[in-house]
Amino acid sequence: EEGMGGMELDDDFDVDEDMARHMGENMIGEERDISKGSGEILKKLISPGAGYENPKDAYEVHIAYTARVKGGDVFDSRTAEAPLAFRMDVPAQDCPVPVGVARSLRSFLKNERSLVTLQPSVGFGDDGNAGLGVPGGAVLEYELELVNYYKVELFEEGKLVVKTVEDARTWEVFEDGSELFIAYEMKLPGGAVVQQADGSLESTPFVRGQGEEMTKSAGFPPFFDLMLNGMHQFSKYEVTVAPELAYGSAGDEALGVPPDTPLTVSVQVNNCYPVEDVSGGDGKVVKKRTRKGDGWAAPRAGWEVHVRYTARSSSGAVIRSSGEGEDAPPLVFRVGREAEAGLPRVFELVKHMSRLEKAEFTCHPDWSGEAEPGMVFAIELVTWMEVKKLHKTNDLVSLKLVEAGDGYERANDGASVVAHMTISTSPGGEVLEDSVAKGEPMTFVMDDDTVIPAVEQAVKEMQAGAVAELEVPPEWGYTHPLAEARGVDPAKAVGAHLLARVHLVSFEKAKEEYDLEPEERATLQLRKKEQGNKLFQQGRFLLAQAKYEKSVGLVQDADFVDEAQRESVDKVRMQCHVNQATCFLKMGDYDKVVDHAMKALTVDGDNIKALLRRGQGNARLGNLDEAKEDLMKVLKIDARNHDARQELIAMRDKVAAHKKKEKAMFSKMFADNKTPLT
Repeated sequence: EEGMGGMELDDDFDVDEDMARHMGENMIGEERDISKGSGEILKKLISPGAGYENPKDAYEVHIAYTARVKGGDVFDSRTAEAPLAFRMDVPAQDCPVPVGVARSLRSFLKNERSLVTLQPSVGFGDDGNAGLGVPGGAVLEYELELVNYYKVELFEEGKLVVKTVEDARTWEVFEDGSELFIAYEMKLPGGAVVQQADGSLESTPFVRGQGEEMTKSAGFPPFFDLMLNGMHQFSKYEVTVAPELAYGSAGDEALGVPPDTPLTVSVQVNNCYPVEDVSGGDGKVVKKRTRKGDGWAAPRAGWEVHVRYTARSSSGAVIRSSGEGEDAPPLVFRVGREAEAGLPRVFELVKHMSRLEKAEFTCHPDWSGEAEPGMVFAIELVTWMEVKKLHKTNDLVSLKLVEAGDGYERANDGASVVAHMTISTSPGGEVLEDSVAKGEPMTFVMDDDTVIPAVEQAVKEMQAGAVAELEVPPEWGYTHPLAEARGVDPAKAVGAHLLARVHLVSFEKAKEEYDLEPEERATLQLRKKEQGNKLFQQGRFLLAQAKYEKSVGLVQDADFVDEAQRESVDKVRMQCHVNQATCFLKMGDYDKVVDHAMKALTVDGDNIKALLRRGQGNARLGNLDEAKEDLMKVLKIDARNHDARQELIAMRDKVAAHKKKEKAMFSKMFADNKTPLT
């Protein structure tokens, strides 16, 4: 068809694509200048399109339209059933519509309908179009519909053209070394098929980046590597190949390709096995992924992984495996502890796999643990379970998340909890508590100290429906009173290492602290202090100080206007700081001893216990002058204070021992130096 364009398509002119891209239903009937203020192209939206992408560059567009001289009769039209198709990069003289139509299409979305008004400069100019009956200088109106468009990419100066027929919206590119299973059909200009493949996993894979000669020797067309640039898995393409990039002047007699013959190829990459060096670039482990996993997350150090594997020699003989079939139990180990499980180094690489991913690792003996090079480990990462240390237990309690919960809400202090729990000793496995066997879940209130503290700490990090397994050291398990309260034999429970399985069935959150009335806060403040005292008496200093910390943070001075109430709150706060200092003294954290003692002294500068704790903390930190000052002040207030006297005696002995050591050191130095003075 003879071209209609009056200007070049690739000059500096452009439409206001950003403006047009945002023309939605609220802009129907509104006319806009999309030629950046020149007035050459006006667009009035009739019905909005779909998606977010506009045709551009070398895209192929399919349009329906009705064209008329403004105020006159229709002179040309196409329907959606039989649309006009052309490339956006076609030279102006070959363009089947006026240049203004082609430019306006850069602002269209798929299925959009708009009325486009063109000035003569972007229509048929001063000469008009006699064949269509359009006079010179006419203003044109095109009612346009973008029926469809296809992305087109050009390679080697247009000698290879790739048109995306169906975009699967996958983004992974094909790296060199990847094995691709390609369905394709290659045809001569008359439509005769000269080569094809179904792209099944049983077909011969194409190896990316192997070079033209190896490509041909493997039975693939020589242009395949070039053709795959920019392609994505599952998308469908139509490729046009010039003779120079196909079989040239010689042709291919075996395939039936005559000399100097262009080819068309329909292509779809059905599967991709990415191949990469995963051992730091030394080539000792090459990974080929044979099944993509679920998402991008991977297990972290310490997490429990479940894998199935088969290890084969370079000849294909099975050396070892985790078992035959899907019913075989998987191999279970912790990431980063492969050596402890007696596994070769290749299993370390599971940390880079996603759930349900399958991969083959070709290994050097350093990684396979076998003398023979070229061992192949086919590994499937069935699943993993998050394993972490609970921070607020000083990393003593380990939690393994067996099953994730729902949502993001977590139980707060005071929440009513419904949970199934099974607690047993470890090792030995004697069951101490088991709500599952009883057929009824347990109920408890968070932070009421009615279950072992490890369970409370775990529940704080779980969502409803979650299931977790805990490894619990004695200090986070039972005390004698708690064991008796729960009907557990203290002789078996107290001091035992425990395993606990917790299923958080549901919980009802308590009122948040910021919603509490001042009186409620004051009551809770005192209660937390009393809970801390009980734990302190049981020797659970870390748990006790956490209760004191909670008590301190519950009440702020601004909450109270009554002076008597403020004094009561301050007194409890001061006592909690002193008690925290005592806890940290027991735990050997002397900086925090000094810190909390100082906070107590801001409330009561002459408090004997606070002065004593600060003195003891400084003494152990080596700040002897500061320690002596506090301890002497204690004795000034209470001359019979035994702890202050004992601390001063210990300091005196420490200083004396230090001086004795210093004296001996200097005596030795002078004894060794017998060189006469001159």
